[in-house]
Amino acid sequence: MAAAARWWVAAVVVAVAAMAGAAKGDFAADKAECADKLMALATCLTYVEEKATARAPTRDCCAGLGQVVAGSKKCLCVLVKDRDEPALGFRINVTRAMDLPSGCSIAATFSDCPSTSHFTLYLIIIN
Repeated sequence: MAAAARWWVAAVVVAVAAMAGAAKGDFAADKAECADKLMALATCLTYVEEKATARAPTRDCCAGLGQVVAGSKKCLCVLVKDRDEPALGFRINVTRAMDLPSGCSIAATFSDCPSTSHFTLYLIIIN
């Protein structure tokens, strides 16, 4: 189990680095801004990766989600928008990614992202 967790963390590190290297323009700035924040979501991959079998997000995942949400609302949007990016090495199940806030009991809702991509979701926190 610990080896699997380390593998997921390594995969996220590689994915974030690949996303930052492959990006262009304003989108590159978003990714550079979010790389550190998205590392907090490494433990969420067992739930949000396309082939994931976990039935619910883990406590560690929810703690990481809370950190990302508190730090930058747009960072989850950056990850979701790039869910099909080949450089990631895996695909994100967007339905599960969008379900993370409710699965973690974090008050949040999705609405339109900034128009920097064909995929328009943006996480807006409701206080």
